[in-house]
Amino acid sequence: MSNQASPQPTLADVMTNVLNAVVNVLYQITKMIADNASAIATILVVGAVAFLAYRYGSRIFRGITGWLRTLF
Repeated sequence: MSNQASPQPTLADVMTNVLNAVVNVLYQITKMIADNASAIATILVVGAVAFLAYRYGSRIFRGITGWLRTLF
């Protein structure tokens, strides 16, 4: 049984491991976004439509009802 200590990691080793971890995390995030792109796009479109309906809905509704009142 030997009492040799394992070699200490150098600063370059630590920085390489940190960089590899960051690259791996970014890869996983982009892979998740790419796998769920259609769901994300659907959520964005529905959210935009809901916001526009909330923002301009009452104004458009009042305009349409006023126009219909002039017809009848």
